[in-house]
Amino acid sequence: MKNSLAIAAFGLAVLSVSGAGAQQSWRNQFQPMNFDMWCQEHKHLPPERCDKRLPEDDAEFQAYANKIESYETQQLNKNAEDRRINRAILNSNPSSNPAGTPPTQPIPPPR
Repeated sequence: MKNSLAIAAFGLAVLSVSGAGAQQSWRNQFQPMNFDMWCQEHKHLPPERCDKRLPEDDAEFQAYANKIESYETQQLNKNAEDRRINRAILNSNPSSNPAGTPPTQPIPPPR
């Protein structure tokens, strides 16, 4: 039973470390919003209309861009918090400093 728990914990640790790399590449996917692309691909308006960039279209684009940016910011903050927690869990070694007390003897280097 203990072996299966240890294997499961190790598997989760490996997955979380590999997931951190995926999150990093996900962050690099964000591109600045482009009015012309939004107008043609999201609103499906003809290029002539998009070139005019009417004030109501521009206001709608700004609202859309702000909404998407808010979502992206929340995602980036969540991912950063997840990475911080994973680092704290994976890099902590409670046996090196039990109960937060300072060591009474020098810690020998690893062999």
